[in-house]
Amino acid sequence: MNFWLSGVLLTLVIALICFYPLLRRTTRTSQPKRDTLNKAFYLDRLREIERDAQQGLVDDPEQVKIELQKNLLEDIPPESAVNFEDKFYGKLWFVSGFLSLLIIAGAIYFKIGAWQAQDMFAKTYEKLPYFYERVKDEDNNPLTDQELQQFATALRIKLQNEPNDAKSWWLLGQIGMSLNNGNLAFDAYGKAAKLEPENTEYKLSYARILMMSDDTNEKMRGEELLKEVIRRDHTNMQALSLLAFYYFSREDYKMAAVTWTMMLKLMPEDDTRRELIEKSIRSARDAIAEQTEEKK
Repeated sequence: MNFWLSGVLLTLVIALICFYPLLRRTTRTSQPKRDTLNKAFYLDRLREIERDAQQGLVDDPEQVKIELQKNLLEDIPPESAVNFEDKFYGKLWFVSGFLSLLIIAGAIYFKIGAWQAQDMFAKTYEKLPYFYERVKDEDNNPLTDQELQQFATALRIKLQNEPNDAKSWWLLGQIGMSLNNGNLAFDAYGKAAKLEPENTEYKLSYARILMMSDDTNEKMRGEELLKEVIRRDHTNMQALSLLAFYYFSREDYKMAAVTWTMMLKLMPEDDTRRELIEKSIRSARDAIAEQTEEKK
C-alpha cells in the first residue's frame, strides 16, 4: 500500500513540474491584438463619418457615431469569461496529463518493474522447507546448480529477517562452496563463526576457506583457528589434516610430517585413509631431504 501511495505522489510531483504552466492564470495574447484592431477600425470609421458629414452624405453623424461605439463595446468579451475559460481548460489539460502520465508509468512498471523480481523472491522463499528436506538426501539426490542458486536466494531472504541465525549462515557458506562462489562462502562462514565462536564445525569451515586465500594475514588467521580447535580437541582429524596440508603448502615439511604422524597414531589400523597419510609423510620426508641437500 505504501509503495503504491508513494508512486502516485511521485507521479503527481512530476505532473506538477511538467504541467504547472497549465494551472497558472494565463492572459490571452490574442485579446490585446483584437483591442488594437478594434481601436484602429473605430478611428478609421470615425474619420469616414466626419468626411461624409462634411460632404452632406450623412444626415445625423452623431447618431452614427453612437451606433459605432455600441458595436465596438459589444465586440469586447467580458474579462471574467475569458479568465474562467482559460482556467477551466488549463485544469482540464492538467488532469488529462496527470492521468496519462500515471497510466504510462503504471504500464511501464507492470512491464519491467521490480514487482516481478519480488514475486519471484517470494515464491523462492516459500520453497525453503523443500530445500531443507532435499539436503537430507543430498548423497542420493543432489541439488542441481539451479536449485542451489534458489536455495541460496531463499536463505538470503531468511537471513534478512533473522541475521543472527548462525546455522543458516553456515549453510549458505556450504552452498557457496558447492557453487564455487568463494566470496559467498567466505562472508557466510565468517558470520557463522562470529555468531557462534565456540562452534567447532563453523570454526573449521571458516579456517578452511581462510587458508585458501591468497592473503597472508587471512592464511595466518586460519592457522590460528585450527590451532584453537586442536588445543581443545587434539584428536580432531579434520583440523589436523587441514593444518598438515597448510604446513606442506608453505614448505614447512617437518611440521607437515609431524602432524601427519600424529594423525596416523590416532587412526585405527583398518582405516582406509592410512595409506594416503603414509604417502603424504613420505613426500614430506623426501622434500626435507632435498632441502638438506640444497643447503650443503
